[in-house]
Amino acid sequence: MDSKLKITTPSDLEIAMTREFDAPRHLVFDAMTKPEFVVRWLGCGAMTMPVCEIDLRVGGAYRFVFRSSDGIEHVLTGTYREVVRPEYVVFGETISMPGFTSEEYQVTSIFTEMGGGKTKLTTIIEHPNKEARDGHLNSGIEKGVEPAYDRLADVVATMG
Repeated sequence: MDSKLKITTPSDLEIAMTREFDAPRHLVFDAMTKPEFVVRWLGCGAMTMPVCEIDLRVGGAYRFVFRSSDGIEHVLTGTYREVVRPEYVVFGETISMPGFTSEEYQVTSIFTEMGGGKTKLTTIIEHPNKEARDGHLNSGIEKGVEPAYDRLADVVATMG
């Protein structure tokens, strides 16, 4: 089966991920920005998400804590820079785990209405330098994003 997720590198600093969802864009936007939905799809299948805090406004922060079965925590934190519901959201993000904390990078998620009740989600991750971009790209990003987006598709299918 062909992957529904497409990952490209439009520049030396960027990773772009696109996927279509069989749902209107306001539902995909809500599924990506409301804690009651985010906890159902974000992260790796093997990890729990005991903390999912979202203050969706310009200057508002978010904090996601993922915990593995052996108790190791990975934390995503950031601040919203632009929020235009249901068109796009822009935020800074940092990932922390034992022994590693990333430099902040910018994430832009764009929700495009495709007609027929479908939405194309384009997420652009812009790193401060090529080394950080390549490190993220080579971390196996597709192994985490693809199953998460499959779960996101399942979530939006139940939201209608």
